[in-house]
Amino acid sequence: MSIPELEIRKYRPGDEGAILDTFNLVFREVCGAGYVDRTMAQWQWQYRDNPQGNRIWLAVAADGTVAAQYAGVPLLVDTPWGAKTFVHCVDSMTHPDWRQGLKRKGLFVLTCEPFWAESKAIGDSLFYGFPVDAAFRIGQRYLQYTQMCAIDYLIRDRAMPALPFPGGIEVQKVELVPDDVDALYAQVQKDKPCLVRRDRVYLDWRYVQIPHRQDYEIWTARRGSVLCGLMVLKPGSGLAPEAATIADWLAVERDLEAQDALLAAAVRRQGEQGRERLMAVFPQWSHEWRHLLARGFAVQPSSLWMQRRLVHNINHAPVSAEFLSANWWFMLGDSDLA
Repeated sequence: MSIPELEIRKYRPGDEGAILDTFNLVFREVCGAGYVDRTMAQWQWQYRDNPQGNRIWLAVAADGTVAAQYAGVPLLVDTPWGAKTFVHCVDSMTHPDWRQGLKRKGLFVLTCEPFWAESKAIGDSLFYGFPVDAAFRIGQRYLQYTQMCAIDYLIRDRAMPALPFPGGIEVQKVELVPDDVDALYAQVQKDKPCLVRRDRVYLDWRYVQIPHRQDYEIWTARRGSVLCGLMVLKPGSGLAPEAATIADWLAVERDLEAQDALLAAAVRRQGEQGRERLMAVFPQWSHEWRHLLARGFAVQPSSLWMQRRLVHNINHAPVSAEFLSANWWFMLGDSDLA
């Protein structure tokens, strides 16, 4: 597909330099003085090294400049109908020189349409994202974005008393994802009809191979030699001000001791880092939502700071909006927000 002076096409190896040039130009403008340019290593991790591949469509000018991008990170999701691919749509952008050149559909939409068509054709079950307000309005009008839920945060204030460590559970910070995490995931998955497959391959890519891995801490809970819990903590940052973030979580629902041991470790690290808040995101119907409320967390809407919403576009049955709203178990680690 093409429009005057632009070719809309799939990503080709070698485009990444031009993609980064436009990405950093756009997001320096959006984010202001605190923005740090994305590096080639970060791009390669997210798009080249993802075990599930990538989805990238571009609008490219004759001189090679990337005028627009619509991109996605595919993730393997376990469902009652077997493994499905959900695509987390991220890093959409339009170069400032091309924002006003089209009267009807913007270049954002024209770049997205073949992206979606190809992705649906190869069997991707669902697109999802956490768009800012402007992108959400465009998506509703042209791309059938459906809001599943507004995001509320579970937040525990630093003033709350420390949580005790249960006896019989050893909690330890580790540098690598343990080999026996697949056995733990197999047990966790029995409780949850729809969730990203948190096996060793995925967790290693997501939290160990990532270039700024120093932002993440991996914590394990063991009962004797048996792994009974895993938590990924981001102790130095969060979407709420002065927050540490529980980014990822694996524990069998009935094992309250393992969950409490991990929460106690998170609260302790919150105090050590001097963070005013410890935050997490779980679906409101989930066991984890109820458990954290019982341990001193309170519900605070994301709109107190910046509205976050989870939106999706379903490509193939039997996945349905009703099924997702009651069964899709997600955390901030399933996105680029943590």
